[in-house]
Amino acid sequence: MMVVEWKWLRFIRMALMLLVLEGCRWCTTNACLEHERTALLRLKPFFNYGNQLQSWVEVKGSDCCKWERVECNTTTRRLIQLSLNSTKWEDNMEYDMDNRNLNAWYLNASMFLPFEELKSLYLSGNAIGGNLENEGFGKLASTLSNLEILDLSENYLNDSILLSLSELSSLWYLDLSDNKFERSSHLRDGTQLSLTNLEELDLSDNLFRNNTISFLQGLSSLKSLTLYGNDLQGSLDTKGLSNLTNLKKLDLSENQIESFQSIKDGGRILELTHLEELYLDGNLFNTSVFASLNKLSNLKSLSIRGNELKGSIDMKDLDAFINLRELYMSYNELKDLVIHQGIYIF
Repeated sequence: MMVVEWKWLRFIRMALMLLVLEGCRWCTTNACLEHERTALLRLKPFFNYGNQLQSWVEVKGSDCCKWERVECNTTTRRLIQLSLNSTKWEDNMEYDMDNRNLNAWYLNASMFLPFEELKSLYLSGNAIGGNLENEGFGKLASTLSNLEILDLSENYLNDSILLSLSELSSLWYLDLSDNKFERSSHLRDGTQLSLTNLEELDLSDNLFRNNTISFLQGLSSLKSLTLYGNDLQGSLDTKGLSNLTNLKKLDLSENQIESFQSIKDGGRILELTHLEELYLDGNLFNTSVFASLNKLSNLKSLSIRGNELKGSIDMKDLDAFINLRELYMSYNELKDLVIHQGIYIF
């Protein structure tokens, strides 16, 4: 019996020695996990313009948690944030706003699969034109279940990526500003961006038109929506925004919107009962806009600078805004403006 026990003790002892010598992939250590360090080194050739990733070295024992643009969980030592913004440009790359397909490349999103605890991924300003076929962001959904923040701004992306992004149900912040989104055959009628946990969405400086905002109807948790600098014109049908019942901030600045139209109500009404901040700067609204906003009883700040407001405003039009505290109306052609009690007018 003693011989058998001794053999087991020798086996356990040898196994422990091997773990010490070779390292353990899943054990908590003072350094990053080896398979994540290897995955970062595979990413490096794609995101190393100007040798920005100098600390990413292929040296055994180098702690990738201390590398630039990398942040790890202090307990598990697994990656939780990767900031690769503006790391792809090459010497001959110039950001050409008029020809955004220039120098575009296609990303293999599967390269991020090893980072299972990743919460924040920043990829802005890298000339990304889309995903490799069958290697889109949708592949990350089952593995990167903790991903909450995704920044893809200032790239060359178009509508084709939206369905892939819809599978990332854990996202609460998504930045798609400064891309080439519009509304094409990639988005069939009735298609919705189904991100039920998303709270902040930035679509500014794209080419979305009036008939495109219907794809936002599935974003029931959305609190902040930015559509600054798109191609919204004339009378904007607000039906596409009607399901955003939790929306608190809406930015429609720098478009060419003249009025709001709601087919449901048969009038021109923007009905978002939780809205607290509304930005309408740089559009074509006239003084009738206030009547179309009278359902916004929770509105605290309204900015309508640089529009077509002329003459006098009947301040009774503001009576419905019982919580309004800030009203910005400069760069219009108003006269006889009276300071309304409790509202700061700029």
